[in-house]
Amino acid sequence: MRPFTYINLAISIDGKLTTADRKLHGFGGPEDRDLMDELRSRADAVMIGAATLREEDPLLWVRKPERLVVRAEQGREPQPWNVIISRSLDLPSLEGSMFFNTPDFRRLVFTGMNHSEERVAEIRKLAEVYCVADVDQGLDLQAVSEKLYQMGARKLLLEGGGTLNFAMLKQGLVDELYLTLCPLIFGGDSATTAVGGAGFAFDQVRQLELLELKHGSNDRIYLRYRCKQV
Repeated sequence: MRPFTYINLAISIDGKLTTADRKLHGFGGPEDRDLMDELRSRADAVMIGAATLREEDPLLWVRKPERLVVRAEQGREPQPWNVIISRSLDLPSLEGSMFFNTPDFRRLVFTGMNHSEERVAEIRKLAEVYCVADVDQGLDLQAVSEKLYQMGARKLLLEGGGTLNFAMLKQGLVDELYLTLCPLIFGGDSATTAVGGAGFAFDQVRQLELLELKHGSNDRIYLRYRCKQV
């Protein structure tokens, strides 16, 4: 068993998550940020890749007080667990990281098997660390999902980046996709795309079913898709 898993993305018209210089994040606007907060409030855990952690050092938190009240009324933890996927354990400086040094939420790091005991012990001072096997030049995300389910997570929100999005889709672990399409063009061959990685061969292309479409403020388009499982 695994959690119901959904991706939330805000992208430019040309499919980018950020600019080539990696300096523009959160460009979806206030309505998109509210959607992100709502989706986080539904989740038991929020997952990102290590590259996103290095670039943004985010706290994957629910912000609106009324949503925190609802979580409390439901008997849930105040904040969803924050989950990092890092095969290499190439993480930001633990001492200077807001993510690793802010109290009162559960941090989990999933990584590979081939790390020194000293490195794992260092990270375990600030987060739970779980080691899983490698598959296809990446981590066994099926094992990660199953572990999260065993720990009590029933809904998992995936917030990127593109390499992790691809890996989760490739391993058939995504159920729905929320997409905010923004009227911006970033360009740049090196700018991160919504789904990166090696890419799918023609006969492996993933298909989606449109569930919802809304024209939001500032010409943003909000889409929700069901991922058809292969």
